[in-house]
Amino acid sequence: MDFKHLKDIRKSKNMTLTVLGERTGYSASFLSQIERGLNRPSIEALRKICSELDIEVASLLAGHEEVNHSTTIETRNGYKIFREPEDTLYQPWQSSSTVYHTLFNMPISSDNMIATKMIIEPHSSSSGQLISHNLSEINYVIRGTATIELNNEKLELKEGDAIYLDSYTNHNISNETELPLVIFTMQF
Repeated sequence: MDFKHLKDIRKSKNMTLTVLGERTGYSASFLSQIERGLNRPSIEALRKICSELDIEVASLLAGHEEVNHSTTIETRNGYKIFREPEDTLYQPWQSSSTVYHTLFNMPISSDNMIATKMIIEPHSSSSGQLISHNLSEINYVIRGTATIELNNEKLELKEGDAIYLDSYTNHNISNETELPLVIFTMQF
């Protein structure tokens, strides 16, 4: 995925690369590389950039500035329920056969946590190849059977199974069945 539209968003906010760099802690050169498609930022970098540009990470990944936000319902005792609108979906760069329902900017206690519900179509995968990133993750199978490829090993997870992956673990989640696979992923 390229983030060339990030430049248009930044300019629409009348912000220079230097100012954005000062606010995020990243160099103007690094930010320019992201805008020109020469560098792929981490989720943490995207969070900082989007926070300063006052846009949702999910919006940036979807290729536009606005998405419908989750509705927050606060209970009498202070617990929060997050109800996601039906159209907060995006299909990121990895695979066109995987749909992500994301709560990227959910107001939770940690700025470094991403909660996502993935729907992987039959005979496809989350990324099409082994990938790694700087976040640890827990994948919980809600419906279906997942095949998790870890380097040279394949594991099968059934409904109710979960797996923890350390950061920078090469992995790919695939659906080798005839039915859609639904997984809840927590990255932190």
